[in-house]
Formats: sequence, structure tokens, C-alpha cells
Amino acid sequence: MPSFADTFARNQGSLTDQQQRRLHGKSVAVIGCGGLGGYVIEELTRIGVGRLHLFDPDVFAASNGNRQLNALWSTLGRNKAEAAAERVASIHAFTATRFFPVDFRAVADQDEPFRVDAAVDCLDNIQARRDLASLCDRRSIPLVHGAVSGWYGQVGVRLPGDDLLDRLYPRRMATGPAPSVLSFTVAVIASLQAAETVKLLLGFPSPLHHGWLHIDLREGDFVLNER
Repeated sequence: MPSFADTFARNQGSLTDQQQRRLHGKSVAVIGCGGLGGYVIEELTRIGVGRLHLFDPDVFAASNGNRQLNALWSTLGRNKAEAAAERVASIHAFTATRFFPVDFRAVADQDEPFRVDAAVDCLDNIQARRDLASLCDRRSIPLVHGAVSGWYGQVGVRLPGDDLLDRLYPRRMATGPAPSVLSFTVAVIASLQAAETVKLLLGFPSPLHHGWLHIDLREGDFVLNER
């Protein structure tokens, strides 16, 4: 079996040995294992986060295939969290997983599922996002938010007690039909979420703490919104 050092050798230069080992000692909850979640899980695994808790009650459908990394003909009808955990195990042996094939709110009162250092919001429902933010407040967990629609996306970091989601999603905001979602928009936003998660785990500062980045891939616009 490849060694830990060999597996993460190409992280060297950007991460020190100490930082790599520190990542290996961290745990992250990824809530939603479809579009954003699939890429976030992939990148956190490949950079060496030591443990991932994966939440998703949904199963893969044919319509997921345009943008969800783990949506394959061979996974149609399978639970997304379980399929993601299997992919992690196929990448290397240094990231442990536990998958929860349920809505995260169904286990919100349990301690073990949310005994993590950070959480990543890969949901597609505003109320679920608000519920996740409340859960993270109760448990003092920083939350990395991401959302996509067509050519557009946003990513931000919500520290406990912050009002980021209220600024992004006012209470009067109406929900509409399911948006178009393009694969490259998902990949870009998920990569930014993964990067912000790693910065949180390593204690790096970020202009996205309490703020967010809005991205328009069609026009090539990247707008940073700070407090």
C-alpha cells in the first residue's frame, strides 16, 4: 500500500509536513453529496482530510448525470452518501468516512454525527440551509456555504453566530423552480468551498470569513462582498 508521505507528496510546497498531518487529524461534515458535495468530498479526500461525515437522503437519478461526479449509470438508484463513501475508499486509505443516508435534521440531536471541525453546506434548499446554520451555531461549528444556478455561483464562510445566510437569503425571499445547473459552475464553487474549508482547518485567515464571493462565469466576473 502507498505510504502517507507518497500519497500526499505533491501537496508539499503548498503545505508543510505539519500542516498535512494536521489535516489528517481533522473531521468535516459534508451535507449534501450530489453536485457540490461530490466535488467537495473528492477534493477534501485528495488533500488529506482525515475523516468525513457524509449526509444525503437522496438517490442518484439520470438527471443528475450532467453535473454530479458520482452520478454514473452504475450508481443510478443508489444513495448518494453511500456512493461517495465508496469512492473515497477507492482513492486512498487515509480518509475515513461515515455516511448518513438521511436528512441531517433527522440526526441533529445526536452528538457523534456532528463531532467535526467544520461543515460544508452543499444543499439546494433555503430552509434546509437555515436549519443547518442553526445547528452549527448550537455546536459552534464553522460553515462553508456554496450555491449554484446556471453560470452563477456563490461561496462564503459563516462563523458561529454570523448572519451570512440572512444577508444572502432574506426571509421574504421566495423560492422558485429548480434552477439549471452546469457542471463547470458546480466544479468551480465546490473547489472554492474545499479551499475555504482547508483554510479553516489550518487556521488561515480569509476575506470570506463573514463574507461571500459571487461568481458569473459567463461574463468572467468575480465580486467579493465583505462585511
